[in-house]
Amino acid sequence: MNVSHAIYLDTSFFKALLDSKDDFHNQAKIQWDLFRQQDTELVTTNYIIDESLTLIRFRCGFPVAKKLRDLLYENAEYIKIIRVMVDDDAGAWEWFEMDWSKLSFTDCVSFAVMKRLGLTDVATFDEHFTRAKFIVHPTRS
Repeated sequence: MNVSHAIYLDTSFFKALLDSKDDFHNQAKIQWDLFRQQDTELVTTNYIIDESLTLIRFRCGFPVAKKLRDLLYENAEYIKIIRVMVDDDAGAWEWFEMDWSKLSFTDCVSFAVMKRLGLTDVATFDEHFTRAKFIVHPTRS
């Protein structure tokens, strides 16, 4: 897998995809189907998996969190889970110090990982990625 051409998957994308009550659920499903049809290479981090499982379990319940686990297993050949490195944590501080409203440290780590891997595209509904100059999918209308 050549990760520099992959699309990064963010927590907000996983949440929207699995939560039928999420405002972006339909957009996430359409984008997911497009990714699968095109055999798109996808990347996320262990931090995003941690954050997503926690958020989904809290907001949607344990059965929906298990659906995320199943989705990851069923699509393991398309979704590469990158472990965050010490340098990524250090690089995240450059972003975190920007003090953007509601910017999480996990987002900052994601930015640092994406830069390290040469990734430009992200599947998210979090506007911080646009502000950080990444290309967001699906395009917001």
